[in-house]
Amino acid sequence: MQDQQKKFLKMVKPMKTGELLAKEGFISQDDIHKALLLQEKEQATSPLNKKRLFGMILCDLNLITPWDNYYVLHKYNRLQSIQSALVSKKILTREVVERSEKDAQQQNIPLISSLIDSGLVSTNEMHILLSDLFHIPFKSINNFIYDKKDIAVLIQTLDKQKSWENKSMPLVLKNNTILFGITDPENILFIRNLNDLFPQYRFKTVFISFSWFSKLHNELYESDRTTAPAKVPAPPARKKPLDLSLLLNFKTSIKDPEQDNDAIQTLYERYELIRQLIGNSKRVDLQNEFKEFVIQTHRNITQKYHNQIIEFSFKKENRDVKIIAFPKT
Repeated sequence: MQDQQKKFLKMVKPMKTGELLAKEGFISQDDIHKALLLQEKEQATSPLNKKRLFGMILCDLNLITPWDNYYVLHKYNRLQSIQSALVSKKILTREVVERSEKDAQQQNIPLISSLIDSGLVSTNEMHILLSDLFHIPFKSINNFIYDKKDIAVLIQTLDKQKSWENKSMPLVLKNNTILFGITDPENILFIRNLNDLFPQYRFKTVFISFSWFSKLHNELYESDRTTAPAKVPAPPARKKPLDLSLLLNFKTSIKDPEQDNDAIQTLYERYELIRQLIGNSKRVDLQNEFKEFVIQTHRNITQKYHNQIIEFSFKKENRDVKIIAFPKT
């Protein structure tokens, strides 16, 4: 019986990155086709170069964010780790990587910083590696200075304790974008979830060394005592109107509403969040009703247009939010 199961598992090909992202509702088959064309063009132009990770090409095309890619590959246990990449690219031997991991654990610092501090990997090599793997660069911030006028908002997005626990911190506020410094790839999921709490801002990330994280952490949260007000107003109470464009531009493609639970849950959460942000009262425990609505809408459109993939999005009308659904072409 076990032999038959092993034989069956060998016959079943694992889903590729594009297929997983499509399954989760982040991209369509047309998006996969665009990325494949770009990948083929790159190979034709530079045949000696190794193929880039498919998710990184999708990021270049602005079809997904680096966080979306990390989230999906992490969910399906398909992430390539820094450790395996160092070995496969012949930057370090497996033995050296394993020893570096132990050293990092003993020092209680992220592996990235341990490798750079020890001189085993240069900052330039680390920059290339992290960009190739996660589409997030490593930056040296030796001359970085906080803009005092932005400190209150930066601290409001992430308090001192959570910043230290997650080895991540806000660095720069520019217009509606906040740049975060992270010290480990695992921080990506934390920042992704944090951004959902502050939809009026666009978050971006760079990798920084742990030594500079420690230094800037003290500077940011010590300066709060003298520069920040006693209590920063919550986002909805700010005088500046909320920028809902990021939420309203959200789209997700659903092929099988009976199975695409994560895509429907994300659609539901963003729908309810927009409702609250434009002044409606909070509602709870409507997930089942919302899913039934999506299933029925999906069924009606597929029967009419004979199209299996339906794209759902939002439209704001005064203090109401409409859910728009069209067949995906």
